[in-house]
Amino acid sequence: MKKSRVLILVTSVLGLAIFSFAIYTLIAKITDTSAIQIDEVEVFDGQTLHIKGDFTGSNQKYAGYTFDIIEDKFYLRMKTVLLGGKAGGFDFEIKDSNLANVKAVYLQGESKQDQVLLWTPKE
Repeated sequence: MKKSRVLILVTSVLGLAIFSFAIYTLIAKITDTSAIQIDEVEVFDGQTLHIKGDFTGSNQKYAGYTFDIIEDKFYLRMKTVLLGGKAGGFDFEIKDSNLANVKAVYLQGESKQDQVLLWTPKE
């Protein structure tokens, strides 16, 4: 009898955690470039991109990112949420072997026209 209660409790907590993560992922939105302040952009060893920055609005919290590499361009899209998320900006690395071919890194907002050039290789 006691084992079944523990199993029900564990299953309930796990189910709630999965449900919460799914909802959190669904409500995270791609952020406009005007709401993002980039402090550092660095590409090193041909496969690592380092990004550090913050959001201009105090109510926005970091919730992740997505990216695409199209031809020789890297497009980074930042996700934010109003509730939850990580306060205090962001500082992360993206590792991808295709970065060796990248000639430009862009920050992109929700629309494809909302782009800001962040980095090009030094010549």
